[in-house]
Amino acid sequence: MSQSHDRTTCEVCGHSGTSVVPKYTRSPWPVVSCNNCGFVFLGKVPDYEDLSVTYAWEKQHAEEKERRKKTNKLARFDALTRFRLKFGKVVDRRRHQRAVGAGGRVLEIGCGGSTRIPEGPTPYGIEISEGLSQKARPIFEARGGAVYHEPATTGIERFDENFFDSILMRSYLEHEAQPRLILERAFKRLKPGGTILLRSPNYNSANRFIMGAEWCGFRFPDHVNYFTPASLKALATGIGYEFRWMNWMSLFDDNLIVELKKPRRPARQAAAEDVAAAA
Repeated sequence: MSQSHDRTTCEVCGHSGTSVVPKYTRSPWPVVSCNNCGFVFLGKVPDYEDLSVTYAWEKQHAEEKERRKKTNKLARFDALTRFRLKFGKVVDRRRHQRAVGAGGRVLEIGCGGSTRIPEGPTPYGIEISEGLSQKARPIFEARGGAVYHEPATTGIERFDENFFDSILMRSYLEHEAQPRLILERAFKRLKPGGTILLRSPNYNSANRFIMGAEWCGFRFPDHVNYFTPASLKALATGIGYEFRWMNWMSLFDDNLIVELKKPRRPARQAAAEDVAAAA
């Protein structure tokens, strides 16, 4: 029997109180918006145990792909033109290389059955899907790293503070019912100056307005957050990250691609030093 729980507090602003967005809701998974800041998210989410097996990414992805083929002509056209994504993969690899660098330690949260961490750094991974984590483990171990099969909010606590040079969160944060908690814990594990390269569906993308309820960013119940550039920036900067939206010129890109950087100096220290220098 599937287990789920309600989300009553907005992860971005911390306020309670939501309104259902009926045109996007698919029973029994209500899409809601925060009455205070407008952040859109799933009001009921599966427990981590169900995300590990019942709603594992590899199962949900295949089922949703088949459903869209049967129910939507635009979705079928989209499937026939997926060749356009090959260029995007080349750009992705370049972004990963730039964010990661040639050495150090890199964590990939939601690594799936392989890794996007370029050769050079020691790779570590966290993957909630039992099947995918088993598939990825020998790949990471062959490079001196490791993969942990557990929720990222607990898996990241295995590591010391200032342990990682960079962290990859590609197609992960939309699945995480506690995005604030994971970004707070990631902030502590990043070295000063370290970077998170993050990719998540962009709720403000042009394609969402065109496709409506059939937008590819909607996938129930494993996509539980629907970030916009503004909501993700508010969440990240509230924790202490510097925020950079990398693909702001890509009007029809369904994804939001950003860099979150941990400052080399804490904000209070930087302000105090700037005041002292100006005196």
